[in-house]
Amino acid sequence: MTKTGRFLSEDHIYRDLTIALGCLFVFGPIFDHFIDSHKVYSYLSAAFLLFALYEIARRKSDLIIGLVLGVPAFFGGLFNAATPDTPAINAVPTALIVLFLGFLVWRILKDIVDVSRISSEKIYGAVSAFLLIGLTFAGIYGFIALLDHDAFAISDALRAELTGEMGPSKHGTFTYFSFVTMTSLGYGDISPVSSAACTFAWIQAVIGQLYLAIIVAALVGAHISNRNQ
Repeated sequence: MTKTGRFLSEDHIYRDLTIALGCLFVFGPIFDHFIDSHKVYSYLSAAFLLFALYEIARRKSDLIIGLVLGVPAFFGGLFNAATPDTPAINAVPTALIVLFLGFLVWRILKDIVDVSRISSEKIYGAVSAFLLIGLTFAGIYGFIALLDHDAFAISDALRAELTGEMGPSKHGTFTYFSFVTMTSLGYGDISPVSSAACTFAWIQAVIGQLYLAIIVAALVGAHISNRNQ
């Protein structure tokens, strides 16, 4: 029997994922700044993958797929954090991470599309899915940059903050670009150049707008309807 209301409860998987994602986004840049190492964010990202694997594997229906995709993704994240950024050794681990994050998004959306019953857990699910979509595309952009170092144009100010070649260890930068793209802000300090980068950028921008217009609107509408009833 699960214990409702407790942290790391099976009844609050999406709440826990949302909290973990919030910690990654808040503390990752802080640690990077004070420790002066872009690798810290990569290690924290790997820690989140392990936490996500633990959360999703506690449901029997997700155990097999979660382990098949999650275990390689976690070790791939550790491998990326501990090695130089080169296509030969980082491309496959990055692809594994993207696959696992994509599975998490699919699994959450599968749960929350039924708006006949609205709960706080579904709201957390919608938030965590949105954040995970951003992380998934960040991984895709990192993969593209591994294969083509000229895939993105970076301003001089932002480039001065980076050291070495762009790759998975700069995942924080791609996370920033991913959410800027998905929310259609477009600051212009980093922009897609190659065909692949441009294609995924506009796809993500469309997904971001449709997600807010369809998923979030449906949840809010169902919540209002339930309250009126």
